[in-house]
Amino acid sequence: MKKKVVLGLMVGTLTLGIGTGALAATGLEPIKAYLNSKISLKLNGTTVTAKDANGKTVLPITYNGTTYLPVRAVGTLLGTEITYDSVTSSVNIDSNNGSVPPSETGKLTLSSLGTAALGTSDWHTKDPAETAYKGKDYKDVYLHTDTAKQGKSFQVMTQKKYAKLHLDLAVLGGSQKIEIMDENNTTLKTVSLAPEDGLIGVEVDVASTDFIFVEIVDEAPGSSLFVPLTTSYLTKK
Repeated sequence: MKKKVVLGLMVGTLTLGIGTGALAATGLEPIKAYLNSKISLKLNGTTVTAKDANGKTVLPITYNGTTYLPVRAVGTLLGTEITYDSVTSSVNIDSNNGSVPPSETGKLTLSSLGTAALGTSDWHTKDPAETAYKGKDYKDVYLHTDTAKQGKSFQVMTQKKYAKLHLDLAVLGGSQKIEIMDENNTTLKTVSLAPEDGLIGVEVDVASTDFIFVEIVDEAPGSSLFVPLTTSYLTKK
């Protein structure tokens, strides 16, 4: 029989010396559960590690045949913001973060695909000081600045599994010319961007590609490229 896996909030407390009445007042009930290191997490087929806000690995908990996962750590892997309101004792799950609505089936945001599509990149940031554009926080973005040693391009793994790639792009501080190329360095699309253009959407046919490069081929001094990963997505075939 398959075990049920529940996205639950792992909450720890020091119960030693706390009486039954005190526990009742906090809403906590003591149970006997087990940290389960044998369960691995896979995101779109890629093994991932759940970590807390301090970067420490956290494990699933098994209790009465049900496995509970740390909601904040899993939310981070999925590009979903998880917050806790201590006033109302409620866990808030922002399912979209401004991304493609779940009802739009077949579309997978680059943020939700994570390293399965993006690998690792110096462009990647979730720093709230860098993820906002025109007053909207996109939570998870690629950001290139000409003052950082980041290289001029980023890569998206497509592996011939998707029909189209939709990228939202904006430039800050100066104009840029962008080329989108396949693994054979064949240019699929060229885009010229200026700050006054705002955030624009670009679609590329990626059905026959294993991966694509998005490269800055020309840029004005002081310009930056902003790519929100919560609104950029791949469409399944």
